[in-house]
Amino acid sequence: MQTSLVGLPASSARKKVTVLPIDYGSAAQQERLKLENKYREVIEEKLDWRQLVTYVPNKKLPLYNWFKFKEGFSRDLVVKLFKEFAVQAACERLGFTPGEIFAHPEVLQKKPELFEYYRLIGCLPNKGLGQIKQQLGLSKKSIKSSEELQLKPCRLLNRFISNAISRTATANRESLIRTIYAEAGSEWQGTWVNNIGQLAAQELQQVVVEFAEQKNLVDRHKTELAAEEGNYLVLKSGMRICFGSEPDVECRSKTGELVCVIEIKGSADKAGAQTRLGETKKSFTKAKLENPRCHTIFLPSVLTPAVQKQFTTERDIDQVFNLLAILRDESKRIEFLEELFKFRLREKI
Repeated sequence: MQTSLVGLPASSARKKVTVLPIDYGSAAQQERLKLENKYREVIEEKLDWRQLVTYVPNKKLPLYNWFKFKEGFSRDLVVKLFKEFAVQAACERLGFTPGEIFAHPEVLQKKPELFEYYRLIGCLPNKGLGQIKQQLGLSKKSIKSSEELQLKPCRLLNRFISNAISRTATANRESLIRTIYAEAGSEWQGTWVNNIGQLAAQELQQVVVEFAEQKNLVDRHKTELAAEEGNYLVLKSGMRICFGSEPDVECRSKTGELVCVIEIKGSADKAGAQTRLGETKKSFTKAKLENPRCHTIFLPSVLTPAVQKQFTTERDIDQVFNLLAILRDESKRIEFLEELFKFRLREKI
């Protein structure tokens, strides 16, 4: 039987792997050397961690072995780093565990409502976070993968949360909870103010529409057709009145020329009067840039002496009417409506 092995081709010897030479003069190597020299005093070799910086240990762990990342690192590396840099201890001083503080894509996938919880921990206003996500392209349109759509916002949240922890690591759990409540309270205040502004705009819209219908100025057919484009009121003369958000009311001629712009500020909070004036100026400046002859009307609910004083120097605010007076006093309402329709829109009333 052994003779049958005679004549078989001998197995070829294993080829030696040729080690490629390292070009220490290359730009990449020079940059690497700069980093090594810069952090030489704090670099510590941990040869027993070699496997942790690969994906290999994750193969034995449930959930973590679902996807293979060639350039990934292991879960145990994160755990060791937490212990090494006392992140766990900082969280314990606050009375939280890392799982309660940091967002995880699997958790948010099962309970999307927890996104608000993590956002408040990171002290991120809803509007600000939306702007950041837009700038970074974190939307369903730009990200096709559902896993990536969960992962990237988590990373963004965790960056802000980490900054918050680093600022409050010597504090206690109650101080961080108070921060969450303060951020939530600030947003509720903003929502309340916005709702007041929306209600005021709706009230004025009703006043304008009723007056136009009473004077038989409305082209009902064209108004119905324009409803697909937005909240429009089309007059028989061809004038289009658009009720929006910035500006609140926009009037354009039949040719599309911007004729009149109205800003409505329904809040009665005197402390925010200056801020509301600034928002109005921004809107009116934009309108004047489009058409310098555009007439601008400001409708505030409250005017402070400081704001009234500024009107004498403001070029972009052509007229001011008291919003509450328009809604409550019929004579003031007629005065405003005649100014708008007769003198600005040139309607025959």
